[in-house]
Amino acid sequence: MPLDPQLFFRALLAAGINGLAGVPCSILNHLTLEAEASSEIDYIPASVEGEAVSAAAGMWLGGGLGAAMMQNSGLGNAVNPLVSLSIPYEIPVLMIVSWRGEPGKKDAVHHFPMGAATPGIFELLGIPVTVLREETDLERAVADAVAYMQKERRPAGLIVPRGLFQKASTASDSSERPPPILGDGARPKSASPLVFGGGALPSRSNVLAAWMERHPEDLAVSTTGFMSREVSSHGLVDRHFPMQGSMGFAAAIGLGLARTVPQHAVHVLDGDGALIMRLGSLATIGAMAPKRFVHLVVDNGTYASTGGQLTVSPHVDFPAAALACGYRAAASCRGGDGLAEALDWAASRAGAGPVLLQVAVNEREAEGLERPVLSPQEIALAFRDGVAGRR
Repeated sequence: MPLDPQLFFRALLAAGINGLAGVPCSILNHLTLEAEASSEIDYIPASVEGEAVSAAAGMWLGGGLGAAMMQNSGLGNAVNPLVSLSIPYEIPVLMIVSWRGEPGKKDAVHHFPMGAATPGIFELLGIPVTVLREETDLERAVADAVAYMQKERRPAGLIVPRGLFQKASTASDSSERPPPILGDGARPKSASPLVFGGGALPSRSNVLAAWMERHPEDLAVSTTGFMSREVSSHGLVDRHFPMQGSMGFAAAIGLGLARTVPQHAVHVLDGDGALIMRLGSLATIGAMAPKRFVHLVVDNGTYASTGGQLTVSPHVDFPAAALACGYRAAASCRGGDGLAEALDWAASRAGAGPVLLQVAVNEREAEGLERPVLSPQEIALAFRDGVAGRR
C-alpha cells in the first residue's frame, strides 16, 4: 500500500532539514508541493541538479542543513558538485533521488540505463544510501541519514522508487491554483544596464583590491581557478569561501548562503567562463531575489587557470541577461577609470538586489598564485564558524 507523502515531509523537518533545493520529478511531486506551500522549509526551485546540490551546500555554510531533490535521470548532473564540493569540503547534503527505470519494474525504455546505474553511482562515490520501501520506517530512515551526515560531514542519500507514495495533486487538478510568487514579487522595470568605463582595463588584482577595500567584512564565495587562489592568499576564510572545483556553481552556493543568512550581504566573485557554464543560475537567483546579493563577474575573456583559452564572453551580455532573469539592477565596467564608481554603485544597491556587475579586465595575472594552504575541510568549517560568529 502506498505511503502517505506527508509522513516523509514531516520526517525531514523533524530531522532538522530546513532547506530544500530541487528539480521536480513526478515521483517526488508530493515533496515539491509540500515544500512550495510550507513556511517551515526554504525551497529553491533549481535550474539543474548540480545547482540544487550547490545551493544545499551553501545552506550548510550558512548554518542550516539542506537537501537536494532530483529525479535519477539527472543524477549525473549532480556528480560534479558532489565530488568536488560536498565530499572534499565535507559539506553534508541529503540527496533525495527518485528511481526511474528500477530493474525489474515497468518503465520507459530510456529510463533503464540510469535506473540500473543509480545505486552503483552512490556506492562508487562512497555515499551511503537507503532505498525507501513500503515497510520502511520513514522517520527512522531520515533520522539515520541526517545523523550520519552531521557526524561524518558527508552527503547521504535516499532513493524513492516509483509508486512508493500516494499520488499528490498537481497544478492541473485545479485551474484556480495561482502561480507562486518568489522573492518579494517585484520585477525590475525594463531598462538598459548601466555602463561605467574609460581608460585601460584593470587587472583582476586591481578589482579584488578595490572590492576588498569596500567590503572588508562581507561574506563572499569566489569561483574556482585563479580567482579563488588570489582571494585565498588573503587568508580570510572566516568570511571568504574559495572554491576548488564545482566550476560554475559559485552563484548557487551564494544563493543557498544568502537564503540562510538574509541579514548579511553575500558577494559572489565569479568569472566569465564559469558563469557561462551555469547561466541558468541567473534565472533562479532572479526569481528568489535575495536582496543583499551582489554578483561580481570579472571578465577577462579567457579560461585563465587552464591555459588562457578563449571564452565566448564577447558574445554574451551578462548585465542584460541578468535583468531579463529578474536581477533588480545590472551594469558593466569597461575601463579602469570607471572601476571605483562601478563598485560604489554596486555597493549602494546592496539591500535592493540581487545586483550584477560585470567588470572587464586584462589578462594579467598575479605571480605566485597557489592553491589554499588549508584543506577544503578546514576552509568549509572555518567559513561556517565565521558565519555563526556573526549571528
